[in-house]
Amino acid sequence: MRKTLAAASILGLAAIALVGCSSQPETPEACGRVADTDASLMGDIAVDGDAGSTLTVDAPEPFVSKSAEHLDLTTGDGPVITSTSQAIVADVTLVDGETGAQLTAAAPAGDLTQVLPIQTFLTAMPGLEDALMCASEGSRVVAALGAGGIEDSYGQQLTSASQQNAMIDQVQGTDTWPGGFDTVDGSRTLVVVDIERVLPASADGSPVYNSGHGMPSVVRTPEGVPGVIVPDGDAPTEQKTQTLLAGDGAEVADRDVVTIQYLSVNWNTKAQTTSTWESGSPATTTLDQLPAGFADAITGATVGSQILTVVPGDDGNATVSVIDVLGSVAAS
Repeated sequence: MRKTLAAASILGLAAIALVGCSSQPETPEACGRVADTDASLMGDIAVDGDAGSTLTVDAPEPFVSKSAEHLDLTTGDGPVITSTSQAIVADVTLVDGETGAQLTAAAPAGDLTQVLPIQTFLTAMPGLEDALMCASEGSRVVAALGAGGIEDSYGQQLTSASQQNAMIDQVQGTDTWPGGFDTVDGSRTLVVVDIERVLPASADGSPVYNSGHGMPSVVRTPEGVPGVIVPDGDAPTEQKTQTLLAGDGAEVADRDVVTIQYLSVNWNTKAQTTSTWESGSPATTTLDQLPAGFADAITGATVGSQILTVVPGDDGNATVSVIDVLGSVAAS
């Protein structure tokens, strides 16, 4: 296939709920990773080039797949994707199997702050589910999406981006994007995924003993989703914070970009006010962009920890929050 330049970063659709592995295996094989290494279509595909750069993809022409298949070109030794509730950083290149045209649909390689929920990828390209599940950080996976493997509205975005590239060529008199995605069809689309970072779905640290002293208590589902029980009585007048689970990852520094899941509850009404668990999208941002009191609560905490904090308001009320620290990297 012809070598073309990466064109557009256009992966941002709403997420949907899906089910993944429930265990926490340390290797893709322990998770049950099965790659279609013997599939006739995938065995003839080769990909050259570094993540984030223009790739050279060699595949049968024209390439057509009726069903989703995948091949692990490289297997990393990092954390394993065990649930579609997790988030990742990945560089994704889509290749038109008929023309060889390429588009990118994720963050530039090396920018580990560009975290996206796996559900976002699968909403846009449901044909990627088997290719991502049980894959590991550091892996390069090539996938055939199959018929119906691209969601219609996302396919329209890809077609529009390709047409815009063609217009740029016409105006500038260049041939930067030869061919193009005239009509995006999952059955003739190849996807190369470089998985650069895998975050857990929930805090996975060790339990820490805390005496009560009027603090709320926290319960968790088997999947790690928290619930809060607020005691009767007046809210505290000063912020109080406890570590419920202590992770063994890096410490959060004040200039880091963090990825967290959190649940917040109103002290007086005992009603839930915010939940990233329900929205399906962990928050990834700098500490100063988090809700009031969060920066103080998690600065110095280790990745993998679960933090309980009560932040008083100015009306005798307070906000109770449970924060799972999933990842932290220095701002780029």
